[in-house]
Amino acid sequence: MTATRAARHRMPGRLVAGGVGAVLVASAALVVALYAADSEPHDAGGIGGPGAFVAWLLPLFRLISTLATVGCAGALLAAVVLLRIEGGPLGVQGRRAVRDASNSAIIWAVCAFAGAIVTAALLLNTPVRLLRLRLDDALGVPEVKALLITGILVLALAIGIRRVQTSSAAALGVLVAVAALVPTAVTAYPRNESYVVLAGAALVIHVIAATTWVGGLAGLVRYGRASRTGLPIVLERYGQVAFISAIAVLISGLISAAGRLAARSGGWGSVIDSLTEDGYGVLLLVKVAAFLLLIVLAAVHRSRSDTDLLDAGRGFWRVVGVELLVMALTLGLSVALSQTA
Repeated sequence: MTATRAARHRMPGRLVAGGVGAVLVASAALVVALYAADSEPHDAGGIGGPGAFVAWLLPLFRLISTLATVGCAGALLAAVVLLRIEGGPLGVQGRRAVRDASNSAIIWAVCAFAGAIVTAALLLNTPVRLLRLRLDDALGVPEVKALLITGILVLALAIGIRRVQTSSAAALGVLVAVAALVPTAVTAYPRNESYVVLAGAALVIHVIAATTWVGGLAGLVRYGRASRTGLPIVLERYGQVAFISAIAVLISGLISAAGRLAARSGGWGSVIDSLTEDGYGVLLLVKVAAFLLLIVLAAVHRSRSDTDLLDAGRGFWRVVGVELLVMALTLGLSVALSQTA
């Protein structure tokens, strides 16, 4: 019995392979989408400015940061909601989830700080090694300030939750993680757009809901299978979270995309036409198609949740695996959209 329990606590090779596969899918989706939309990073051509290599670092850091954010959110959601034990103390899997969340937060923070440096170099057209000479200018760039704030919050999160023992303490980590998502979301659109308030507010909700949805499924796969008796309860809790998150993703995504397209085309009346006029609109349509596929997969895996959930060969877990890969594809497209916008 002890050996079986210990085996369940270790990261199975199947999950490691799945995680690597998700990273590869997200990376491939990012690169293909950027080239398809003619938005791939390139050398700006200025004398002495950052080259194409530095330009490519920005979407790379964004992608790694996004994946780390999902990992952190999923682990925290598992500890606070999916694996919740009445009375407060975290169980074995809950403590493991908190440590995983801390590790993911460290990666998230490193990418935020590195992204701030690269963003400053690109926007100021200054080599990274010379940014120290333009420190005041760099700190005055809203996108740079947002990334630095995010990095500080996430670093504090990583340190603060490392050894928490109760679900209430872990819940405070969830609040910090949500707060860390806000700065970069509110600076995603240029400030001179008439639709920025609507699009920006919707994007904040969209990012939080999407992170919860994707991270929750990753948390379900990573931690939910450790208990034979508890898995149905964990699955039911995730279903509630996923349902609310999916609705929020849909509504906020439509509002944010409409606001962005209206800003690009000059009015609400041109939103539909602008969908096919440039790469942003095309990528948006592809992302919508991926979202609809996720809805279908979610319905399928819920219909199969009455099988033996602990049997890795069952259709339920195969559907969940495909769902995670489609989510990874969607994350890659989301990063490409942020690069194209």
